[in-house]
Amino acid sequence: MTVKALAPAPSGASAPARIWDVVRLHVANPWNTLVVPWVITFAIFGLNLAIWLMVASAAGGVENLEPDAFAYNGGISWLAVFMMVVAVQAMNLTFKFALGFSVTRRDYYLGSVLYFVLLSLLYATGVTAIAAVERATDGWGLGAAFFAPWGLPGEPIATIWFLYLMVLLLFFFLGAAVATVWVRWGPNGLYAFFIGLAALVVGAGWFVTTTDSWPAVGEFFTSRSLVELAAWTLPLSIACGVVGHLFLRRSTPRS
Repeated sequence: MTVKALAPAPSGASAPARIWDVVRLHVANPWNTLVVPWVITFAIFGLNLAIWLMVASAAGGVENLEPDAFAYNGGISWLAVFMMVVAVQAMNLTFKFALGFSVTRRDYYLGSVLYFVLLSLLYATGVTAIAAVERATDGWGLGAAFFAPWGLPGEPIATIWFLYLMVLLLFFFLGAAVATVWVRWGPNGLYAFFIGLAALVVGAGWFVTTTDSWPAVGEFFTSRSLVELAAWTLPLSIACGVVGHLFLRRSTPRS
């Protein structure tokens, strides 16, 4: 992958100008962050639509299917996971280049974080807009739900947008933390990171099990709205962002 030349901010430029230069650096080659996610999303949607049409045809029409036959689809969930990959790729490809222009690690990280926030807003808004079209067309005439599946078809559009925004921010910031681990410690650091993460998840499950707290966990999730549950991801996103910043402070470009 090549990156177009980015003119560094003039000497003495303000911090916002330097940070915006980093955003421009990420945008210089938009393929991985602005093109590929949409292409794959619409490809997955097209395959699902083809399958739905085949099933409806085999059944002799949509009226012969259960009302929610196509409402439980997890295809759009790939986007959130891929955003973590996007964050890792974006930072791995631009970190060395940015430092070559004497961009400080602080400005580079803040610029990258700003870019990830902007991407989250873009994708949350785009997916929600398509979900609104999906709802207006009665699930593309098939009662289907791809862009707002599971329990989302009955939720307000604003709730769907907020949910997508919070989830995308979480995966972007998790990706940023993973990227800084790779930049600083390489593959061995990445192995240790995921082993530690797995141990943390298993340890939490063990603690909940041994303290008979699963009913309380279930009550926590079932007694709260989607907006509240989505908002609970924000502290974790911020924590990932802080960890990424701390890791990047002493990172050196890898050859």
